[in-house]
Amino acid sequence: MASPPSEQPAIAEYLKETFHADPELISFRPDVIHWKYFSDHPDWHGTRSYVVKKNDRIVAHGGVWPLHFVKAGTELNVIHLIDWAASRSSAGAGILLLRKLAGLTDVLLTIGGSPDTQAILPKIGYRQVGEFKLHARVVRPGLQFRSTPEKNWKAPLRLLRNTMWGISSLPAIPNGWHASRIPQFDSCLESVLNRPVMEIFTSRRTTPELNHLLNCPAASFSAFVVHHVQRRRGYFLLSQVGKQTRIVDIAVESSDPAAWRAACVLATRAAAEIPDTCEIVAGFSMDRVNEAFVKVGFRRRGSIPIFCYDPKKLLGAESALGLSMLDGDLCFITNPRNPFLT
Repeated sequence: MASPPSEQPAIAEYLKETFHADPELISFRPDVIHWKYFSDHPDWHGTRSYVVKKNDRIVAHGGVWPLHFVKAGTELNVIHLIDWAASRSSAGAGILLLRKLAGLTDVLLTIGGSPDTQAILPKIGYRQVGEFKLHARVVRPGLQFRSTPEKNWKAPLRLLRNTMWGISSLPAIPNGWHASRIPQFDSCLESVLNRPVMEIFTSRRTTPELNHLLNCPAASFSAFVVHHVQRRRGYFLLSQVGKQTRIVDIAVESSDPAAWRAACVLATRAAAEIPDTCEIVAGFSMDRVNEAFVKVGFRRRGSIPIFCYDPKKLLGAESALGLSMLDGDLCFITNPRNPFLT
């Protein structure tokens, strides 16, 4: 059943208890829970929190993060299932909820999850469709060392390594390219947002959706337009979570690798200019974007599997999707005790 706003405190407590959450975890703050599930959303009417109850107690929860996949004129409705949790005392409640949500959309998406979740997903019909590749670049190693909450004997070694990694200068901005910060998105970027996608299913972006994400209270989001020779060619979004700044989305109205590299340079320099940024993180599932960030000085720091529940086989034999951290709570979720990738 869909949860009414009055159940927001009960949902927060259930998630904290089920996930054994750190008290400082951003994801379950009241304002973040409200934004995720009860605020107005341009692509979803009503609440986005669903629960199963037993004796008036929540025994399973699933959160809706609405998306749309597009490719070559085909569009699919997608639910990225977040905060999926079930009580061990109520066997099958989590699966029941998953089946319910699957009936509301074309495809269910899950990115990462606990080891238990990743082990069970293939058993209930999910299949892996690629992975997020995480890359990072250190920009202020000394501040990062001082800002790390829990230090052990490896901390000085990491400081030394990160100092060496941070020595290299930021990449130069190619001639004719620049970025300007904007308070919100408008129709001037429609040509970029509506660029044709032919190769793989990619998340569709809209102006209302991007502006909704800019209002997320879990992080400090900022939007930038990419220009080339006085023409708007793309955009990127940053989210600052503590002293880590993430490049959570980027798009260019071009298939030219040089244009994508230029946009990645602009995003990297914009993130580095934020005074508190110790580490810049980029996470994408598209090889050409990941390769562009490697070429501007980022280092591979792990990967996160991407799973889809697609009982109607609408994705076909697709083995990859074009996603960014903006396609779920990866754009702000963090571990308060271990907030850096480097």
